[in-house]
Amino acid sequence: MLSFFSQQNLAKPNYLIQNLALMMVQNTKTTGIRSIDFSCRCARYPSVISRDGGNKDLCDPPLSSCSGDSWFFLDPPPSSTEKKNKSSSFYTIAILLIVIGVILVIISLVRAAESVTSYTTRRVTVQDQDKLLFLQEDIQRFDLQDLLRASAEVLGSGCFGASYKAGISSGKTVVVKRYKHMNNVGRDEFHEHIRRLGKLSHPNLLPLVAYYYRREEKLLIAEFMPNRSLASHLHANHSVDQPGLDWPTRLNIIQGVAKGLGYLFKELPTLTIPHGHLKSSNVVLNKAFEPLLTDYALRPVMNSEQSHNLMIAYKSPEYSLKGHITKKTDVWCLGVLILELITGRFPENYLSKGYDVNMSLVTWVSEMVKEKKTSDVFDKEMIGKKNCKAEMLRLLKIGLSCCEEDEERRMEMRDAVEKIERLRESSDTDFEASTNVFASRLIEDDDFGFAVNR
Repeated sequence: MLSFFSQQNLAKPNYLIQNLALMMVQNTKTTGIRSIDFSCRCARYPSVISRDGGNKDLCDPPLSSCSGDSWFFLDPPPSSTEKKNKSSSFYTIAILLIVIGVILVIISLVRAAESVTSYTTRRVTVQDQDKLLFLQEDIQRFDLQDLLRASAEVLGSGCFGASYKAGISSGKTVVVKRYKHMNNVGRDEFHEHIRRLGKLSHPNLLPLVAYYYRREEKLLIAEFMPNRSLASHLHANHSVDQPGLDWPTRLNIIQGVAKGLGYLFKELPTLTIPHGHLKSSNVVLNKAFEPLLTDYALRPVMNSEQSHNLMIAYKSPEYSLKGHITKKTDVWCLGVLILELITGRFPENYLSKGYDVNMSLVTWVSEMVKEKKTSDVFDKEMIGKKNCKAEMLRLLKIGLSCCEEDEERRMEMRDAVEKIERLRESSDTDFEASTNVFASRLIEDDDFGFAVNR
């Protein structure tokens, strides 16, 4: 039996024994105790036992001496630096795994949301096919088949499409406008824009009741106005039974138009041209001859090529001369409408592509004023009070100021609206219903005391 003793610590055996000094050998034929060299940390110690002295069979032959590259060396205990490195590596790997896990969860949630959105969109798309989509809650519902079965009357065929008067079986009468130049706009973009317009509410805007979307055609539906458009009253053949519009009515109409435009500019500030297609045929009159604007804010859903060729805004001087439009382009359209209203003359340049100064109503009015023929400018069929001269002159000045060719010199819409709203009829109640105010030359050329710069 072999026993090992440590000179320093008996409670903690260390098998990498370097301080062991003695070894007692019993029941052997050893001749005594020898010093032991423990400089080698091998599993066996060939210098411990001598093979001489009759102990030949005690141990196997001596092992080869230890070398630095022996595979059976015991690994040294890890240093504190190695422990820190291992700990740091562990935390780094853990953090990376957590980050990767979070990213995978986010990707899964996004894909799930996209799947739900895609499913909802497909479902809504299928449901919306061949259906009228209503924008007003307080209107009696009807469907596309009701429109197809309704008695229809063609009201006109404009540059964007035809308009129909349809009498629904429920007794309601609507106007259906069929647009043929909106094919390039996507379904979602069209829905979003039309619903935005459906939220607009003003006494001088004709609200959209419903709409219909197909790739090939679009329908916009509104309530029918019994007095039809302003253009029909200004340019139709008049008679004793159907006289032209008198001055108080015309003043009320232009004031309502100005209020409607002011509202559009306030509610649609992101649009370059909040109306874009202002003309007398797009101003309809209700039973009380109150004006309502139609075909407003359609530029974002119109095909670019057709809008540039057909919309009134693109017949302005700035677009023809500089190739651009601004918010003041709608001001120019308002100015032309004012001149059309007070002269009773149709703007012939609207029939041509672009802006033709020689065909412009603005040019004609300006020349008449320069030649001191101001009284010849006003519509001879316009009947009003004898003292309405000041109002007519002020409105004429506003109209010409709105039609400045240089948009930098043109007034802002808010200024035009404010000036028009301040126009009031005279307090004098003496109304000569059968008197033509121009026959008596109440307006003199010298009363038009401002320069016209063209």
